[in-house]
Amino acid sequence: MPSRASIVIPAYNEETRIRALLDSLSDPSIRGNYDIYVVCNGCTDRTLQVAEEYPGVVAVEIDAAGKYLALNEGDRLAGDVYPRLYCDADVRISPSSITALAEALTVEEVRVAAPSVRYATEDSTWLVRMFYRAVESPVVTVWLNDHLIGRGLYGASRAARRRFDVFPALLADDLYFELQFDPSERMILPEAIATTWVPTNIHQLLRREVRAAEGNRQYLRAPHANDTADGPAEQRRGQFEPRQRSRMATLRRWRRDLRGRDIVPIFVYLGVRITARTILAVRMTGGRKIHWR
Repeated sequence: MPSRASIVIPAYNEETRIRALLDSLSDPSIRGNYDIYVVCNGCTDRTLQVAEEYPGVVAVEIDAAGKYLALNEGDRLAGDVYPRLYCDADVRISPSSITALAEALTVEEVRVAAPSVRYATEDSTWLVRMFYRAVESPVVTVWLNDHLIGRGLYGASRAARRRFDVFPALLADDLYFELQFDPSERMILPEAIATTWVPTNIHQLLRREVRAAEGNRQYLRAPHANDTADGPAEQRRGQFEPRQRSRMATLRRWRRDLRGRDIVPIFVYLGVRITARTILAVRMTGGRKIHWR
């Protein structure tokens, strides 16, 4: 019986958090019906050994650290089995949500999809909880609901995955993936819910936001992306800048959408975003190269 979909899981030092995902993928409705590949990249812990404990999971290791390398190796291993889901190792998602995504992508046309998202802030400090409370407020979700990024999981139909060749050497793989497709080709499934790990303290959160800002900057400037569907840098900017303007337009409408209980979270959200971009600007101006995995 042919597999219903393939699932590629890039993993870097996730020996603790990957168990929750693999437990879900061991459900009888998933195991044996989906091809599952865990690609460990440059791990220094027992992620590979943990993944090998699960029957039906193909676990491999590549020496070099780099998510894009793991995604490309996963694509190679998955071969011609579609639709394809790309899932971060720290995501928690139910078997029914996986099934819903696979069914939505089992179509002839170009279609990409992602789940709704829940942020696991239970162990986070107050500032981090406020940041993600803002993310879940109407002011921000009206923008997020149109985009695949930041969900820890996205997928493509067979026709959609033909849109580009390989993942380039970019930090923001989900941004690159999303911008290969028109809004009419993208969908967020409300019935599929993924719970994503979030930072526990403000230092970790700022590190994540600086990385995100650097990923956006890298995407715009990367010369090796010229041979992708994005085209030259000017065309990539033409795709990216309306997305940024859309976010700013959303924030400008705060008087209409903002609830009283969202005021403090929104100020925290904006403060973190501004601080992260300031940190990045200072580092880049000072000539210090930022090394992120």
